Amino acid sequence: MSARSAVAALALLAGPGLTACSGPPPAPPRQPAVVETSVSTGYYPVRGTTTPAIFAAIDASGLVETGGQRALGLTSTEWKLNSGDVDVRAVPCVFPSLTVTLHLVVTLPRHETPDDLPADLRGRWERLVARVAAHEQRHVDIYLEGAKAMKARLEATRTSVSCADLEKAIDAAWRAQQADIERTQAEFHAEDETRARSERGALQAQLDGTRAQLEPMEAEIRRLDAELADLRRQVDAGRADLVAQHNGLAGRRSALAEEYNRLVADANGLIDALNWAR
Repeated sequence: MSARSAVAALALLAGPGLTACSGPPPAPPRQPAVVETSVSTGYYPVRGTTTPAIFAAIDASGLVETGGQRALGLTSTEWKLNSGDVDVRAVPCVFPSLTVTLHLVVTLPRHETPDDLPADLRGRWERLVARVAAHEQRHVDIYLEGAKAMKARLEATRTSVSCADLEKAIDAAWRAQQADIERTQAEFHAEDETRARSERGALQAQLDGTRAQLEPMEAEIRRLDAELADLRRQVDAGRADLVAQHNGLAGRRSALAEEYNRLVADANGLIDALNWAR
């Protein structure tokens, strides 16, 4: 139903250049790695008081998943990794501080005039918005959990005899954790799409079943209409004995038409539900 947009920025890890370490001054004390996160929410406007108009407005928002598909909501990320100055002469080489910064921006739909929506459509809209918000919140949770794991991973690679090796180890840990996060996000997307596909499949099956009932019923109504028209012509020509037969067929046709109209309403409701099953 929605997607992620990840923009990772890796700042320079060290202060003064990472050249070969020289001299044996003691390594400075290192501080625990720090994780700084922020989450903000923005909205794009949606207009329209019909299902097609609402989804046309959503498509016009321009939100796109990383795979290029249209999105209902989006969680964008910006990662940074900063370190304190490194004394390249110290043995072992130590990054005294590492700070992981993660900024998350969630974009959700918001109807500009929800009070103008018909009651049934407003209910569908509110359920859609709640579902999109829950979906994006799961993306946020995965990123925040990943940031904590990033902290632990970086703290395990804080010292090395060579500053160059240390920088490589930190960069490898950073990339590995980023890959783990994106893998978890992809798994969540696959699970959510499977659930949505299952819901759509169940609705489609109901719709197909309703349509299967409508087709023979429509054919029977057409047959009855033709028979009634023929009886009316005969009654008009003086066949009074056919009036009861005509009225009986008319009653049957009326009952069939009532059931047909009920099924049509059910089918229209299922079609609308399918349109909202995103």
